[in-house]
Amino acid sequence: MRVGSDASPESPEPTVTDVSPLAPECTARPVFSDERPTAVADAQLWQAAGFSGALGQTLLLAGDRHPRLLVGLGERSAAGLCELRDAAAAAARRLRHLAVATFELDGLRLGTPEGVAATPEEIARAAAEGVTLGAYTFTEHKQKNAPAGFLRETSSGTDSASATDSDTGTSSHGTTWSAAAADPDTAAGWAVGAEVGRAVNVARDLVNEPANVITPSSFAARVEALAAASGIDVAVSDEAELERLGLGGVLAVGRGSVERPLLLTLTHNGHGGPVDLCLVGKGVTFDTGGLSLKSADGMIGMKHDMAGAAAAALAMTLLQTLAPNLHVKAFLPMVENMPGPFSTRPGDIVTMRGGTTVEILNTDFEGRLILGDAIALAADEHPAAIVDLATLTYAIVHALGDRTAGVFSNDDALLENLQAAAVTSDEQVWHMPMPAYLETQVDSLIADIKNFPGVPSSRSSTAAMFLQRFVPEGQAWAHLDIAGPAWAESEYGVAPLGATGFGVRLLAELFERLA
Repeated sequence: MRVGSDASPESPEPTVTDVSPLAPECTARPVFSDERPTAVADAQLWQAAGFSGALGQTLLLAGDRHPRLLVGLGERSAAGLCELRDAAAAAARRLRHLAVATFELDGLRLGTPEGVAATPEEIARAAAEGVTLGAYTFTEHKQKNAPAGFLRETSSGTDSASATDSDTGTSSHGTTWSAAAADPDTAAGWAVGAEVGRAVNVARDLVNEPANVITPSSFAARVEALAAASGIDVAVSDEAELERLGLGGVLAVGRGSVERPLLLTLTHNGHGGPVDLCLVGKGVTFDTGGLSLKSADGMIGMKHDMAGAAAAALAMTLLQTLAPNLHVKAFLPMVENMPGPFSTRPGDIVTMRGGTTVEILNTDFEGRLILGDAIALAADEHPAAIVDLATLTYAIVHALGDRTAGVFSNDDALLENLQAAAVTSDEQVWHMPMPAYLETQVDSLIADIKNFPGVPSSRSSTAAMFLQRFVPEGQAWAHLDIAGPAWAESEYGVAPLGATGFGVRLLAELFERLA
């Protein structure tokens, strides 16, 4: 190629280096803040770059064959599996524009939340979860300037490719991560961590999708496809079946919408004996408030009012891997809460599953109605425990902030298992009270109970106490109000902007504790 008109014929043609063979593979290596490099040049580089090895901090360096990314784990004495998961997520965010990356695990020593040394398998699982979750971005509806790096596939080897997930309709052309470690247990742990991370990401997809895409029926179709590949039996109950089952709360909430209500029942048979656990997930695919209409600002974000159902459904898909012997059932009532000519009115009384009558004073307090029905249905299975998940109250966000779920329970053993699972998964919960003096806020003058307490205080507790009215005496039960951590306004830890998939990893840990 000649440059300019005065180039002589004898001048050699300038060449342009073809950079395509220089595949930008990168290796991420975790480092501790209190173990600074011994080489002077490296120490000076850290100092010049302002890199200290603090948790989640990254520093990109040139390498002999390909770049290296240092990612901070903080002080060694405080670094455990949760910190590794967060650090791996930070590395994945930094490198989400790359096609291929590797995470170094050889020689890494960490502790567990229980204070013992983590095994190579546990370390690999945490790292795989971290990179899978950290690389996530939701780009399904971006036609221009879509950010790179939707991760779905991770590998314990070096010969893997990113993939397309036809079950959710979301394409993934992001980073393919692999583990660099010689220990044979690493591959097993890495595979499990990647599977857990993928389940969380699919839950995120479902919650991030707008309400014109995810309706009760389309949610059911996607879950059916996912369950078919996971050994889960699925039954879909239509309105006629809801009537037969006596699910008056589900029907009352769904009456105003052209999108008809339904119930998804997921079953993992496991040992085939008595049911070990029933899950219940709130599935309001959009919540206008019904005739008790929300404000315009209040409706923004109401597409994620089905995050509880998404978390329960995707957690179920992990049973075959994590706890194949458990017998678990999930009941997911799916509705759209809309105003319409047939909408339930404030003051209406409905009869719920089991015969309890409810005075509906505010149609925007709809979640407890569909959950009450589903809990009563779950209780008929006589499971060892029932756990429900719901984006139920704004009050829990005021009480605990937007990164912690409230947990209410009538059973100490179940509560302890959930709290332990929360610590291991780093999906935090806080035990909340249900004091007896608040019962009057649940009682109705003209029905058995009312759905609206009438006062602005203690609304998370009275919502849980409403649900408890559908739990038979002696039945172990816990309610998780996930209204805060189900959605993130900014990235933190393994959470992306938007839907976080909160609850999937917590339930996965619970399964393993119950197995």
